Formats: sequence, C-alpha cells, structure tokens
Amino acid sequence: PQQGLAEVGGPCWILCHLLVSPGLAGPLRWLQNCLRRAAEDREEDGVSHPVPLVPLTEENEDAMEDRRFRNLLRQLGLRPPASEQESFWRIPAALTPQQLRRAAASIAHRDPPGSPQNLPEPPRCPQD
Repeated sequence: PQQGLAEVGGPCWILCHLLVSPGLAGPLRWLQNCLRRAAEDREEDGVSHPVPLVPLTEENEDAMEDRRFRNLLRQLGLRPPASEQESFWRIPAALTPQQLRRAAASIAHRDPPGSPQNLPEPPRCPQD
C-alpha cells in the first residue's frame, strides 16, 4: 500500500476523532465524498489522474487552512500543492481505487457516538 495511507483503525482514527470535535465534520464528509468519487471515476475510466481538492464552501476552505486537517490529508496519502502553479491539494494518480476506498472508510467509521447519521449529502468534489 501507498506509504502514509491510513488503515482503518490506524493512527488516522485519533486525528479524525479530534477533528470532529471542533466542528470539522462537514469537511470530513466532503473529503470522504471526494475520495469515493475519485475511486469510482478511476474504476469507470480505467485511468488515474491527479484530482484537485477544490473547497467550494467557506467551511471547507477554512478546513484546508487548518493544520490538523492538512495533517490528516498527508496521512491519507494526499499531496499539497507542488508549486506556485498549483493552489489545491491533490489526490495523487498513484492511489488505487481500493486505497481511496480504504482512506474514505477510515474517515467514515469515526463518527462520535450520538452524532446524527442522516446528514445531507456534502457538495460533490469537482473533477478536472
């Protein structure tokens, strides 16, 4: 597996659990949706391209500036902007659909007890 990719129940669990506390549950759902969407697209197309994580809401933009959220992105195997030409974090082309689903699952299983389960679908992750 890709180095840094979180395994279900791995160190990501602690970080994800901490992120839900300060109100980052929405951005976590958005990230999870982006990872799943990228996995589906890679399976359908049979081709992998880097996918930018474009935060379209203020809540997601704020999360992308949060040090703990960026640490989570690194743990999941995502990469920061590589140069001045890139402004967004990216889901690398090297991550397989299976790795992306594992990363999404590592976020999915971290809802704190008593959190609402029927939350609205987060905005879709735009694709290039």
